[in-house]
Amino acid sequence: MCSGLIDSLFLLLLYFSIHHSASLSTYLNISMHSVNMKHILKWSQLQTACSTFNHTVQFQGEYELHKLNGSWVDAYDCQEIRENRCDLTHDLASNSDYSIRIKTNCDGQKSWTQLPKTFNRKDTVLLTPEMIVNVEGDPIQVGFNTTLSAITVKLKVWTEGDEQNALTDMTRAYPYHFSIAAHRGKEKMCFRAEALVDAINKSCSTDTQCVIMHKQTSDMPVIVSVAVVIALAVAFILGWSVTRFSPQIKHIICHREPIPSALFFTSLKSAEVCGELLDTLVTAEKLSLQRGRHSGMNHQLFQPLIYTADALPAATQ
Repeated sequence: MCSGLIDSLFLLLLYFSIHHSASLSTYLNISMHSVNMKHILKWSQLQTACSTFNHTVQFQGEYELHKLNGSWVDAYDCQEIRENRCDLTHDLASNSDYSIRIKTNCDGQKSWTQLPKTFNRKDTVLLTPEMIVNVEGDPIQVGFNTTLSAITVKLKVWTEGDEQNALTDMTRAYPYHFSIAAHRGKEKMCFRAEALVDAINKSCSTDTQCVIMHKQTSDMPVIVSVAVVIALAVAFILGWSVTRFSPQIKHIICHREPIPSALFFTSLKSAEVCGELLDTLVTAEKLSLQRGRHSGMNHQLFQPLIYTADALPAATQ
């Protein structure tokens, strides 16, 4: 009886030893890396050799804990993956305390590893945006280089030594750009910006940057000089061209086209017909005068003679 009890205890001890060893071999070192509202879960590689393995990430927020009876939600892009990282930016979308765990499947054996403490996206690390001030043009251009999105940028501008009278401007539109009227002279203008993440009500500020606003030299005299030189050159070339090519230009502009031969012969024929018609009219008038004298009807001399085309000789038609 004692030997049977010893054998049972030995088998039980062997079972727990094997199970405990397997659990230790698949243990993962988990950590959350959250920068600028981008949440990346990372874990260590498996310490044991597995012919097949994968990881599944799950999370549980306050809503799941209190409203859904403590249920866990599978991370959308991290189901049965072989990588040792998971982007949870879109999954952890509220200011809640999240518990996060990983299920590891090694050759069919499953084990769980949980993040040591809960994570809240309010704990994200905000990197200060890089402020770029360009004073070459007018107005001054102020821009920001940042990976943050959905933020409010407040910019303060003041003359050095007079920060209490600083002007404040604000924008929520990416790429967070400002155009500031320049007060050029020997005094410096100072700039400082604050980036506020509205979703978590957390902000970070840039260092103060002061620059001298040199007076810009006008390019107008140079532009006027160049324009005058070009105008004189064009006037000289035009004057020389008119003098040199005047006959050719006159010939081109006042070129006379010769009269077509058809029109020339038509005009000559019309003149001949008109001459014959005139001779016919004179002859008819003379005959009429002679007949009047013989008949004693002198009172008809002064009456106009009307001839129709039928009265004309056939040659004139």
